[in-house]
Amino acid sequence: MAHNGTLVRNDSLTPRQAAALPHIASETNLLRGAEAAQIGRRTLMRWMNDPAFRAELERIRQNISDLAFNVVEGLTLKSAIRLEQLLDDPDPNVRLRALKVALSTSLSVKEQKEIRSRIEVIENAQRMMKEQR
Repeated sequence: MAHNGTLVRNDSLTPRQAAALPHIASETNLLRGAEAAQIGRRTLMRWMNDPAFRAELERIRQNISDLAFNVVEGLTLKSAIRLEQLLDDPDPNVRLRALKVALSTSLSVKEQKEIRSRIEVIENAQRMMKEQR
């Protein structure tokens, strides 16, 4: 069911809960979310004890996070293209700064790939251990 332009999937929520969810999900903390949704702290705490409400809040937050990540990915490509152009700039100072950024970024990306690979190994080991139980 759609509420306030946001798709809320859980029909077990009250209309008031569904209307409040986008406000709560978009704030950095629950109390600010309650203020934005114009609900009291006690009401929010009661709702947070409802598994359906918590699950829907988490789903909406995950969607927001996924959207933000997609935007950043697009900006990353755009930035890389611009950085490549700056490496050919006629001004040697611009080329030097672009080179420093390119090298720093490539090292950071390499570290992130290594960390991601290690996490995958750990997650696979955990999965195998659970399957053996």
